[in-house]
Amino acid sequence: MIPHGRPALTLDDVAVRAGVSPSTWRRQHHAAFTAAVQPLPGSARPLLYDAAQTEAHLAGKPIPALPDAPHHGDLLTDAEVAAITGLSASTVRADAANGLLDPGIEQHGRRWWTRAAAEARATRPTQYKGRTPGAKNRAPRPNTPDTRVPEVAAALAAAEQGRQPAPTAQDIATRYGVSTRTAERLLAKARTHTG
Repeated sequence: MIPHGRPALTLDDVAVRAGVSPSTWRRQHHAAFTAAVQPLPGSARPLLYDAAQTEAHLAGKPIPALPDAPHHGDLLTDAEVAAITGLSASTVRADAANGLLDPGIEQHGRRWWTRAAAEARATRPTQYKGRTPGAKNRAPRPNTPDTRVPEVAAALAAAEQGRQPAPTAQDIATRYGVSTRTAERLLAKARTHTG
């Protein structure tokens, strides 16, 4: 999380502020810095550090605390947004790509979302169309019988008795307003239909 109004720095940015090269920083100053200044919560690849805390450490002053109260402008990672919304991090990224969530902003090589956007997504109902998450019923859904199959079977039986000509796939397609392939499937089911 990058707190609202608090710029974040990478280790290379910290080295620039200290006035040394990144390699010199890593060799001579990195251990003391990381012992005194903790990375921002949730930051990884790259680790990010608060600019105010960094400046205080470089000036030899006491390190100020990060804000402890959440702010609607805080920038959150996909994992932090997932914790607020109850989704997975991959769903957060997919929702942002599909327009179901604010697209976020790109900083330090990764995407960040505001706390306000995460909370808005958390209150919006899901658009999931499949089985309800957490459903205990794992049985297949009941299959409703096709009422056309017995009608086609009756027409086939009447044709066997010589009362009418046998229906063709084209006749069935015209009668029910379906494709020829669907009519062929209805004929196949009607031939095996009992009852």
